[in-house]
Amino acid sequence: MNRQPSTPIIIFTDLDGTLLDHHDYSTRAAKDTLALIHKHAIPLIFNTSKTLPEVQQLRRTLENTSPFVCENGSAIYYHNATGDLACELPGASYTDILKVLNELRKDGFSFRGFNDMTDTEVAAITGLSTEEAHFARQRAATEPLLWRGSEEELDTFAAALAHHDLRILKGGRFYHVMGKADKSTALSFFSAQYEKEYGTKPITIALGDGENDRAMLEAADFPVIIPGDKSTLTIENPAAVTASFKGPKGWNEQLLPLLEKLLKETCSG
Repeated sequence: MNRQPSTPIIIFTDLDGTLLDHHDYSTRAAKDTLALIHKHAIPLIFNTSKTLPEVQQLRRTLENTSPFVCENGSAIYYHNATGDLACELPGASYTDILKVLNELRKDGFSFRGFNDMTDTEVAAITGLSTEEAHFARQRAATEPLLWRGSEEELDTFAAALAHHDLRILKGGRFYHVMGKADKSTALSFFSAQYEKEYGTKPITIALGDGENDRAMLEAADFPVIIPGDKSTLTIENPAAVTASFKGPKGWNEQLLPLLEKLLKETCSG
Protein backbone atom coordinates (compact mmCIF):
# COMPACT_ATOMS: atom_id res chain seq x y z
CA MET A 1 0.00 0.00 0.00
CA ASN A 2 1.41 3.41 -0.97
CA ARG A 3 1.93 5.89 1.82
CA GLN A 4 0.12 9.21 1.42
CA PRO A 5 1.66 12.55 2.40
CA SER A 6 0.55 13.69 5.87
CA THR A 7 0.79 17.26 4.55
CA PRO A 8 -0.96 17.58 1.17
CA ILE A 9 1.25 18.34 -1.81
CA ILE A 10 -0.29 20.08 -4.82
CA ILE A 11 1.48 20.49 -8.16
CA PHE A 12 0.43 23.27 -10.52
CA THR A 13 1.92 22.99 -13.98
CA ASP A 14 1.89 24.93 -17.19
CA LEU A 15 1.56 22.73 -20.27
CA ASP A 16 3.05 24.08 -23.53
CA GLY A 17 6.83 24.25 -23.24
CA THR A 18 6.70 22.88 -19.68
CA LEU A 19 5.02 19.48 -19.25
CA LEU A 20 4.42 19.31 -22.99
CA ASP A 21 7.28 19.54 -25.46
CA HIS A 22 6.94 22.85 -27.31
CA HIS A 23 7.34 21.18 -30.72
CA ASP A 24 5.60 17.78 -30.62
CA TYR A 25 3.47 18.24 -27.44
CA SER A 26 4.87 14.99 -26.00
CA THR A 27 5.19 14.21 -22.24
CA ARG A 28 7.50 11.25 -22.82
CA ALA A 29 10.49 12.78 -21.02
CA ALA A 30 8.39 13.26 -17.86
CA LYS A 31 7.08 9.69 -17.57
CA ASP A 32 9.07 8.80 -14.42
CA THR A 33 7.72 11.76 -12.46
CA LEU A 34 4.19 11.26 -13.79
CA ALA A 35 4.33 7.66 -12.55
CA LEU A 36 5.41 8.80 -9.07
CA ILE A 37 2.61 11.39 -8.97
CA HIS A 38 0.07 8.74 -9.93
CA LYS A 39 1.46 6.26 -7.39
CA HIS A 40 1.00 8.69 -4.48
CA ALA A 41 -2.26 10.24 -5.78
CA ILE A 42 -0.78 13.73 -5.71
CA PRO A 43 -3.03 16.36 -7.33
CA LEU A 44 -1.47 17.45 -10.63
CA ILE A 45 -3.40 20.57 -11.58
CA PHE A 46 -2.96 21.71 -15.16
CA ASN A 47 -2.76 25.53 -15.05
CA THR A 48 -2.62 26.54 -18.66
CA SER A 49 -3.65 28.96 -21.37
CA LYS A 50 -5.42 26.05 -23.08
CA THR A 51 -9.21 25.76 -23.26
CA LEU A 52 -11.62 23.31 -21.63
CA PRO A 53 -11.87 20.82 -24.55
CA GLU A 54 -8.09 20.88 -25.05
CA VAL A 55 -7.44 20.11 -21.38
CA GLN A 56 -10.15 17.46 -21.18
CA GLN A 57 -8.55 15.63 -24.09
CA LEU A 58 -5.11 15.74 -22.45
CA ARG A 59 -6.52 14.63 -19.09
CA ARG A 60 -7.97 11.54 -20.75
CA THR A 61 -4.64 10.78 -22.41
CA LEU A 62 -2.68 11.13 -19.15
CA GLU A 63 -5.43 9.62 -16.94
CA ASN A 64 -5.49 12.83 -14.92
CA THR A 65 -8.46 13.24 -12.54
CA SER A 66 -7.37 16.37 -10.68
CA PRO A 67 -9.08 19.76 -10.88
CA PHE A 68 -7.71 21.96 -13.65
CA VAL A 69 -7.40 25.56 -14.72
CA CYS A 70 -7.83 26.96 -18.22
CA GLU A 71 -7.10 30.22 -19.99
CA ASN A 72 -4.39 31.58 -17.67
CA GLY A 73 -6.36 31.32 -14.43
CA SER A 74 -9.57 32.79 -15.86
CA ALA A 75 -11.57 29.53 -15.80
CA ILE A 76 -11.24 27.23 -12.77
CA TYR A 77 -12.77 23.75 -13.06
CA TYR A 78 -13.47 21.22 -10.32
CA HIS A 79 -16.05 18.56 -9.46
CA ASN A 80 -18.59 19.71 -6.91
CA ALA A 81 -20.27 17.67 -4.15
CA THR A 82 -22.67 16.05 -6.62
CA GLY A 83 -19.83 15.05 -8.96
CA ASP A 84 -20.72 17.58 -11.65
CA LEU A 85 -18.05 19.71 -13.31
CA ALA A 86 -18.26 23.22 -11.86
CA CYS A 87 -16.59 26.34 -13.24
CA GLU A 88 -15.53 29.58 -11.57
CA LEU A 89 -14.79 32.64 -13.73
CA PRO A 90 -12.81 34.97 -11.46
CA GLY A 91 -12.25 37.43 -14.31
CA ALA A 92 -14.42 38.48 -17.27
CA SER A 93 -16.52 36.31 -19.58
CA TYR A 94 -15.54 35.72 -23.21
CA THR A 95 -18.62 37.56 -24.46
CA ASP A 96 -17.69 40.67 -22.49
CA ILE A 97 -14.09 40.54 -23.71
CA LEU A 98 -15.11 40.31 -27.37
CA LYS A 99 -17.47 43.23 -26.95
CA VAL A 100 -14.65 45.43 -25.64
CA LEU A 101 -12.21 44.26 -28.35
CA ASN A 102 -14.72 45.12 -31.08
CA GLU A 103 -15.03 48.62 -29.64
CA LEU A 104 -11.24 49.07 -29.48
CA ARG A 105 -10.79 47.84 -33.05
CA LYS A 106 -13.14 50.61 -34.16
CA ASP A 107 -10.81 53.02 -32.33
CA GLY A 108 -8.00 51.98 -34.69
CA PHE A 109 -6.08 49.34 -32.76
CA SER A 110 -4.68 46.60 -35.00
CA PHE A 111 -4.78 42.97 -33.87
CA ARG A 112 -6.15 39.60 -34.91
CA GLY A 113 -7.69 37.30 -32.32
CA PHE A 114 -8.79 33.67 -32.35
CA ASN A 115 -12.38 34.82 -32.83
CA ASP A 116 -11.26 36.48 -36.08
CA MET A 117 -9.49 33.35 -37.36
CA THR A 118 -10.67 30.06 -38.84
CA ASP A 119 -9.62 26.69 -37.43
CA THR A 120 -7.21 26.36 -40.36
CA GLU A 121 -5.53 29.70 -39.58
CA VAL A 122 -5.06 28.83 -35.90
CA ALA A 123 -3.65 25.43 -36.91
CA ALA A 124 -1.12 27.07 -39.24
CA ILE A 125 0.08 29.50 -36.55
CA THR A 126 0.26 27.03 -33.66
CA GLY A 127 1.23 23.77 -35.34
CA LEU A 128 -1.92 22.14 -33.97
CA SER A 129 -4.13 19.90 -36.08
CA THR A 130 -7.34 21.44 -37.43
CA GLU A 131 -9.35 19.54 -34.80
CA GLU A 132 -7.04 20.73 -32.02
CA ALA A 133 -7.25 24.28 -33.35
CA HIS A 134 -11.04 24.03 -33.24
CA PHE A 135 -10.78 23.09 -29.54
CA ALA A 136 -8.38 26.00 -28.96
CA ARG A 137 -11.00 28.41 -30.29
CA GLN A 138 -13.63 27.31 -27.76
CA ARG A 139 -12.97 30.12 -25.28
CA ALA A 140 -14.60 30.83 -21.90
CA ALA A 141 -12.78 33.84 -20.49
CA THR A 142 -9.76 35.00 -22.56
CA GLU A 143 -8.90 35.94 -26.12
CA PRO A 144 -5.43 35.19 -27.58
CA LEU A 145 -4.39 37.64 -30.24
CA LEU A 146 -1.55 38.58 -32.54
CA TRP A 147 -0.62 42.23 -32.09
CA ARG A 148 -0.12 44.15 -35.33
CA GLY A 149 0.61 47.60 -34.00
CA SER A 150 3.74 49.21 -32.54
CA GLU A 151 5.07 48.86 -28.99
CA GLU A 152 3.84 52.37 -28.21
CA GLU A 153 0.36 51.52 -29.48
CA LEU A 154 0.42 48.35 -27.37
CA ASP A 155 0.88 50.46 -24.23
CA THR A 156 -2.10 52.61 -25.23
CA PHE A 157 -4.10 49.48 -25.98
CA ALA A 158 -3.28 48.06 -22.52
CA ALA A 159 -4.45 51.31 -20.92
CA ALA A 160 -7.71 51.19 -22.90
CA LEU A 161 -8.29 47.61 -21.76
CA ALA A 162 -7.66 48.61 -18.14
CA HIS A 163 -10.41 51.20 -18.47
CA HIS A 164 -12.75 48.23 -19.05
CA ASP A 165 -11.26 46.18 -16.15
CA LEU A 166 -9.36 44.00 -18.61
CA ARG A 167 -5.65 43.39 -19.04
CA ILE A 168 -3.21 41.96 -21.56
CA LEU A 169 -0.72 39.24 -20.73
CA LYS A 170 2.14 38.07 -22.94
CA GLY A 171 2.23 34.31 -23.44
CA GLY A 172 4.52 32.07 -25.46
CA ARG A 173 3.06 32.85 -28.90
CA PHE A 174 0.21 35.25 -28.24
CA TYR A 175 -0.96 38.14 -26.13
CA HIS A 176 -3.94 37.13 -23.99
CA VAL A 177 -6.72 39.61 -23.20
CA MET A 178 -8.44 38.70 -19.96
CA GLY A 179 -10.08 39.94 -16.80
CA LYS A 180 -8.36 40.55 -13.47
CA ALA A 181 -7.28 36.97 -12.85
CA ASP A 182 -4.06 35.07 -13.45
CA LYS A 183 -2.54 31.67 -12.75
CA SER A 184 -1.85 32.61 -9.12
CA THR A 185 -5.61 33.14 -8.64
CA ALA A 186 -6.11 29.43 -9.21
CA LEU A 187 -3.20 28.49 -6.94
CA SER A 188 -4.75 30.50 -4.10
CA PHE A 189 -8.22 29.07 -4.83
CA PHE A 190 -7.14 25.43 -4.66
CA SER A 191 -4.72 25.97 -1.77
CA ALA A 192 -7.67 27.23 0.27
CA GLN A 193 -9.84 24.31 -0.86
CA TYR A 194 -7.25 21.68 0.11
CA GLU A 195 -6.48 23.41 3.42
CA LYS A 196 -10.18 23.32 4.27
CA GLU A 197 -10.41 19.65 3.31
CA TYR A 198 -7.24 18.43 5.09
CA GLY A 199 -7.07 20.92 7.95
CA THR A 200 -3.51 21.90 7.11
CA LYS A 201 -1.90 24.25 4.61
CA PRO A 202 -0.76 22.33 1.53
CA ILE A 203 2.72 22.42 0.04
CA THR A 204 2.49 24.05 -3.39
CA ILE A 205 4.82 23.31 -6.29
CA ALA A 206 4.53 25.28 -9.54
CA LEU A 207 6.26 24.77 -12.88
CA GLY A 208 6.22 27.13 -15.84
CA ASP A 209 8.27 28.71 -18.60
CA GLY A 210 6.48 31.90 -19.68
CA GLU A 211 5.67 35.39 -18.51
CA ASN A 212 2.09 34.25 -17.96
CA ASP A 213 3.45 31.78 -15.34
CA ARG A 214 5.22 34.47 -13.30
CA ALA A 215 2.45 35.15 -10.76
CA MET A 216 1.90 31.42 -10.18
CA LEU A 217 5.63 30.77 -9.71
CA GLU A 218 6.05 33.70 -7.33
CA ALA A 219 3.09 32.47 -5.21
CA ALA A 220 4.30 28.85 -4.89
CA ASP A 221 6.31 27.31 -2.07
CA PHE A 222 8.54 25.54 -4.61
CA PRO A 223 8.69 27.29 -8.00
CA VAL A 224 10.44 25.52 -10.87
CA ILE A 225 11.34 27.66 -13.87
CA ILE A 226 11.60 25.85 -17.19
CA PRO A 227 13.87 27.62 -19.72
CA GLY A 228 11.94 29.30 -22.52
CA ASP A 229 12.67 29.17 -26.25
CA LYS A 230 13.92 32.76 -26.37
CA SER A 231 14.61 33.70 -22.74
CA THR A 232 14.37 32.33 -19.21
CA LEU A 233 12.30 33.92 -16.46
CA THR A 234 13.78 35.54 -13.39
CA ILE A 235 11.23 35.77 -10.59
CA GLU A 236 10.86 37.24 -7.11
CA ASN A 237 10.90 34.05 -5.06
CA PRO A 238 14.06 32.94 -3.20
CA ALA A 239 13.00 29.28 -3.40
CA ALA A 240 13.01 29.31 -7.22
CA VAL A 241 15.12 26.82 -9.15
CA THR A 242 15.72 26.75 -12.89
CA ALA A 243 15.83 23.52 -14.87
CA SER A 244 18.80 22.69 -17.08
CA PHE A 245 16.58 21.59 -19.95
CA LYS A 246 13.51 22.87 -21.77
CA GLY A 247 10.10 21.21 -21.67
CA PRO A 248 9.29 17.86 -20.04
CA LYS A 249 12.96 16.88 -19.71
CA GLY A 250 13.58 19.89 -17.46
CA TRP A 251 10.22 19.31 -15.73
CA ASN A 252 11.29 15.75 -14.88
CA GLU A 253 14.83 16.74 -13.91
CA GLN A 254 13.70 19.16 -11.20
CA LEU A 255 10.37 17.74 -10.06
CA LEU A 256 11.38 14.10 -9.54
CA PRO A 257 14.04 14.72 -6.83
CA LEU A 258 11.91 17.44 -5.21
CA LEU A 259 8.93 15.10 -4.92
CA GLU A 260 11.06 12.25 -3.61
CA LYS A 261 12.44 14.58 -0.93
CA LEU A 262 9.03 15.97 0.07
CA LEU A 263 7.43 12.51 0.16
CA LYS A 264 10.20 11.24 2.40
CA GLU A 265 9.61 14.19 4.75
CA THR A 266 5.81 14.14 4.75
CA CYS A 267 4.69 10.53 4.32
CA SER A 268 3.35 8.83 7.43
CA GLY A 269 3.41 5.10 7.91
